[in-house]
Amino acid sequence: MYALHEQVLIVTVLTTEEPRVPEESRVEIQELACGFTRVILRFGFTESPSVVEGVRYAHENAELSCDQLSKVSYYIGRETIIPTKHIPGMWVWREALYAFMQRNAERSAAYFCIPAAQVVEIGIELEI
Repeated sequence: MYALHEQVLIVTVLTTEEPRVPEESRVEIQELACGFTRVILRFGFTESPSVVEGVRYAHENAELSCDQLSKVSYYIGRETIIPTKHIPGMWVWREALYAFMQRNAERSAAYFCIPAAQVVEIGIELEI
């Protein structure tokens, strides 16, 4: 048996080459089939991208129907880098350094200002 939410938003965040994006140009909505909607959020390179605020703006000003924004679940991908000797490429110490920096980088949910209680992370381990 399969279950799918009644409405699914596919949110894309784009950073522009402009320092700031005007509010009226921030959101683009594309209706797709079967309850899927694509929301494109644009932020300037000096702005802190907030997906929650972008979805709220789309809900209020662009006629996006969403019952309760506080109950929205955000699904985010996460990659874990595993350095290995048996795959040719970088030296292992460089792979280990890269894996260390990636592991200690800011989480995507924090960068996009998404509340931790609303985040579902789906991860994959990549050997390099």
